[in-house]
Amino acid sequence: MTVLAAVLVVQRRSPPPFFLGGVLWSGLVVAFAALAGIVVALADSPPADPLHIVYGVLAMAALPGAALVARGRSERGESVVWAISGVVLVILVLRLSQTSA
Repeated sequence: MTVLAAVLVVQRRSPPPFFLGGVLWSGLVVAFAALAGIVVALADSPPADPLHIVYGVLAMAALPGAALVARGRSERGESVVWAISGVVLVILVLRLSQTSA
């Protein structure tokens, strides 16, 4: 998703319909991971690093927030928003993996 959005920015094109389907699937994966994390935190133990919860909340808000920001923008502006949100989401997921241990 992130690489495709960056390519769209370079090509000055708007995201095709299948791109938004990919965003939806990415959002569902993030939501499922968050739900699994909540279950593990309640059943076993909360994460050792409290920042893990902050990164999780931010990861959950990244795609819906990008959708709100992208709405009504120009074709290139929409692609830029999705590319930036993809990079932010990748960074958050990497930070989440570092704070989970």
